[in-house]
Amino acid sequence: MKCTRLQSLLREWYQQVRSFNLSPLKMMELVERHIKHCEICKNDEDLPLELDQLREIIRVPQIPVHLKTKLEEPQYVYEDEVAEEEEEEF
Repeated sequence: MKCTRLQSLLREWYQQVRSFNLSPLKMMELVERHIKHCEICKNDEDLPLELDQLREIIRVPQIPVHLKTKLEEPQYVYEDEVAEEEEEEF
């Protein structure tokens, strides 16, 4: 990567991704936006390979299936149901 500005931005954005203030997808959008306007990046032949490596690094890790907890559907109690239950008790 030849562009020092992009290197600096990447460090900053990566820290935001790690602290969950920036999504990886949004980070890559910002990178693409920078590349469109930067002559150094446009002429960097190695940049596509480095961006592929970056995409692998910032990919959001997936939680293994056995660690996921199944969310239970909340059960709502309505006033009519409560009134019926109270009447049945007497």
